[in-house]
Amino acid sequence: MSGSNDGSGSWSSRFLKVASAAAATAAVAGGLYAILSSSTSASSEMEVPFGSARPESNTKRQQGSFDEHEETEDDEETEDDEESEEADNGKWKKPESGWVKLNVDGSRIHEEPASAGCGGVIRDEWGTWCVGFDQKLDPNICRQAHYTELQAILTGLKVAREDMINVEKLVVESDSEPAVNMVKSRLGYKYHRPEYKVVQDINRLLKDPKWLARLDYVPRKANRVANYLAKRVCKPSSPHDHHHFSKYPCPPDYDCEKIFLEDNN
Repeated sequence: MSGSNDGSGSWSSRFLKVASAAAATAAVAGGLYAILSSSTSASSEMEVPFGSARPESNTKRQQGSFDEHEETEDDEETEDDEESEEADNGKWKKPESGWVKLNVDGSRIHEEPASAGCGGVIRDEWGTWCVGFDQKLDPNICRQAHYTELQAILTGLKVAREDMINVEKLVVESDSEPAVNMVKSRLGYKYHRPEYKVVQDINRLLKDPKWLARLDYVPRKANRVANYLAKRVCKPSSPHDHHHFSKYPCPPDYDCEKIFLEDNN
């Protein structure tokens, strides 16, 4: 009996040793597997099968956010540049070399007694005052603002044709975008409109082969002298009748001269 017990105890001891060794081996194997799995996962982020989309790395995503920020800054700079350009365009500018510039404007007072008028000035490439004009218009005919503006363009072109005989290049500027668009579209199919004849007369003078002429829209701030002359003749206190028309070899009064000098500065 004692021999049998000794053999059994020896066998149990060996079994426990083998089991402990197996458990240790399994633990080591598990650790190695975890390390290998981690390594494989890391390498899988770097190696992508051909034709598959590579996932964005954190670095790339961060770079993308920087790029977006830079684009936003560029947009802000662009907006600032546009605002700066608008500020520059808000002032009267001398014409290009070899050109003269005609600025015109119309004005109308709707309150009784109604009144309408137009004015303008021609300046050369150095900003020198060549000739100015103003004209009282019939408010019963010039019932709408754009019609008054069209009359201003037509009157200014007639003055330029009569007084600037040697002019070869003329740019006309008006702060009425509707009037400028009407002239450029020519209203060719709208002969029944009251503006039709005025628009046709304007285009006839612009296309005169004796000069190269064009019509441009400008902001009101770039048209201040013409605006002043138009409002001046349009005032109810003005003694001029509906047939009044005057030309000025120089600014007609102190306020007009002040605006003229500010434009040149």
